Amino acid sequence: MRRSFLITTALAAAIVLAGCDRGAKRSPSQTITTPDVTVEENIEPAIALSSDASQTSETTREQDDDAVNTDSVAADSASAENQTEAGATDASADVSADVSADVSADVSADVSVDDANELGASLDEGSPDEVESDSADNPDPTEEPRAAYRLWLPTSKGPLLVDLDVWVDGQPLGDAFAEKLASVRATLETSDEKSIGWDRLLEHVAGDPATFGQTASRVDAQQQALIKRYDRDKDNSVDEQELVRFLFRDSNVTQAFRLFGTDAFRWANRSASPLYAAIDRNQDRKLDPTEIEQAGESLLREIDLNSDHCIDFAELTRLRENEADAWQRHRSNRQGDVAMDLSGYVNWSNLSYTMGGMLKEDPVLHPSNPVKTIDADQDHWISESEAESVLTLAPAFTLTVRFDSADPAASTVETQVHAAVGDAAGRDNVRIEHHAGFCWIAGQALQVGAVALNMPTPQNRIPRQVFVQLDADKDGAIDESEIPEAAKDQFPLESLDQNGDGKLSFLEINQALQQKQSIWNFQVRGRAAEHPDGVFAWLDLDHDQFLSSREIQSAPARLKALAPEDVALSANDIPDTLMIQFCRGEPDQDDARFQFSRRVSVGPDDRPSWAIHMDANRDGDVSENEFLGPIETFRELDQDDDRFLSAAEVRQQ
Repeated sequence: MRRSFLITTALAAAIVLAGCDRGAKRSPSQTITTPDVTVEENIEPAIALSSDASQTSETTREQDDDAVNTDSVAADSASAENQTEAGATDASADVSADVSADVSADVSADVSVDDANELGASLDEGSPDEVESDSADNPDPTEEPRAAYRLWLPTSKGPLLVDLDVWVDGQPLGDAFAEKLASVRATLETSDEKSIGWDRLLEHVAGDPATFGQTASRVDAQQQALIKRYDRDKDNSVDEQELVRFLFRDSNVTQAFRLFGTDAFRWANRSASPLYAAIDRNQDRKLDPTEIEQAGESLLREIDLNSDHCIDFAELTRLRENEADAWQRHRSNRQGDVAMDLSGYVNWSNLSYTMGGMLKEDPVLHPSNPVKTIDADQDHWISESEAESVLTLAPAFTLTVRFDSADPAASTVETQVHAAVGDAAGRDNVRIEHHAGFCWIAGQALQVGAVALNMPTPQNRIPRQVFVQLDADKDGAIDESEIPEAAKDQFPLESLDQNGDGKLSFLEINQALQQKQSIWNFQVRGRAAEHPDGVFAWLDLDHDQFLSSREIQSAPARLKALAPEDVALSANDIPDTLMIQFCRGEPDQDDARFQFSRRVSVGPDDRPSWAIHMDANRDGDVSENEFLGPIETFRELDQDDDRFLSAAEVRQQ
């Protein structure tokens, strides 16, 4: 009787919920307007919406502890606001959801397997949703494959959607990550027992720093604490989720990729820019035509601390306030108001609340505001289901990042623009630049730079002195009795002994180590936020995080292009710059990797030796002040009369 009652109640609750729209009515926040923008004619039009793009399964989403805890707190807060604003209708929907959840739990606990299957079959029969799902499982072969990751990028100019594919050594990141975990697990499993014990895992990790990096050195002193924390089900064996959480605990990321964002630089990166303040001599927060004309002189006088007629980002940083907390958790949450990836666990309730405040934003690198597009019922509110439908929209562009372990300098970032930018008048163009290790997308309202910071964990080698210490009998090789017990799994003598003499030489051991890839080379972490100084980014024409003498001299022309004649220029009139950075390697070095520093060309300098020696500030040009010969000779060499000798000009001599 109780079983029949529960089944009937569950069906009733499901019907009630199907008719309820749980999206709370939310008031949009104040919005920001931006200039109209246009695009090149040869940019391909926006991709049509994909009907199956939103088929995401909660069972495939990895919910790491920090994301769940943070989102739970925010969800409780958002729920309280929604109930206050939405009234009795939404409150009753929430009660129905709670009843359904409780009933479902009772059904799962009390109904037999046969009854549960019967219930599932009755619900499946004739369900149009299920028919549609089946068709989605068989996608059109002519349709372009979807990218692995969808990025949500709020900016000061409006929201931006970007697709991302990441490759590691010619293999998709997700596949490479899964294969590395499988190889670790295969090493730990024995033929006698398939389950992995915690003692065995900890011993293995501690004895293999080549694979596990700095994590290995901290295992021995924390064994009991680690087991207590990561053995969630207290069964003394390591399941798949526990293994991932434990191995990647230093990064707090339990999947192949995670994007972090912050709002610390939004707006302040231009209004509080030391460069803007230096040019604004009368401090009226406007750049008048005279101040713009004297911009180069002002920058050298106020910002060039070492008097080399150049400005690097380190000089600029010393003039800014302490920004060490920019990437702390309270500034880089996953509620939708900062950059985040929409793979893995997403709290769509929180994201829908944030999206509601972006409905009136202007489009940025999209033909229309994506948030306005997903407001299907045009009620000026974003429900959870509408928020999740953002996965079906075409992105503004797709990024493809390729990491190369053999040659880190060969790593690339490529982009393909899919969507039109702004209106159809064609006044301005989208400019796309591809460089070594990064690409640049420049529109009128916003610039986007995407950078691959490929600093993989280096391949390990045993130092000669360590090998000598292990070689107890001093015969120049290590036999099985001399291999430490904890390292025998990592260095099996039979498979590494290339010459078959029953011993391992110094060369044989290091060749084995060089073949080992650290687990940290198979996890990619990203950061996306406004450039710390938007004025610096606008003046940095070659995007190398360094203002050369030529770029400083061209600052007036660069600023004049933004304002009509005799019109003052405000800080917000300067286009903003969004930086998306990707890195891999051990996470304790992430802050150093993500720092903005001068990007130096790795290629040889093919200028004549005299030009290389005269280029005192190493900015690639020889200025009048740097030239040591007669001024007449300089002017003969300076074919374009720009008062600089470029590499092309000096190579012609």
